[in-house]
Amino acid sequence: MKIIKLKKNFKDKRGYISDLFYKKNINHITLIFSKKGSIRGNNYFKKNYQYIYNLGGTFEYWYRNLKNKKIRKKLIKKNQLIETPPLEIHTLKFKKNNQLIEFSTLSFRQKTKLKDSVRYKLI
Repeated sequence: MKIIKLKKNFKDKRGYISDLFYKKNINHITLIFSKKGSIRGNNYFKKNYQYIYNLGGTFEYWYRNLKNKKIRKKLIKKNQLIETPPLEIHTLKFKKNNQLIEFSTLSFRQKTKLKDSVRYKLI
């Protein structure tokens, strides 16, 4: 898991522009609304890279690599972009209602057909 620092590519009196991606192979984009108290994820991907852009407040991101037993937790803030690489078990825990956008390198059909998503209860 890594938090990708967004830079302001352009700024003037109207506001600013930040590029989320540059030269990334994105094949699936999903808008996700999560209610207070909900848990998402509890899975890992075999090949897919997943990026999550947080539109709402904060949420907990729990994760660990399949080869490592140590579970880690990060607090993800509004407007942060995170990358989940393959073989990283991850779980998102929401203390408040939240919206985020998920970007995937594999399409939904590819993820389903290849059975790329593997359920794994982390928390």
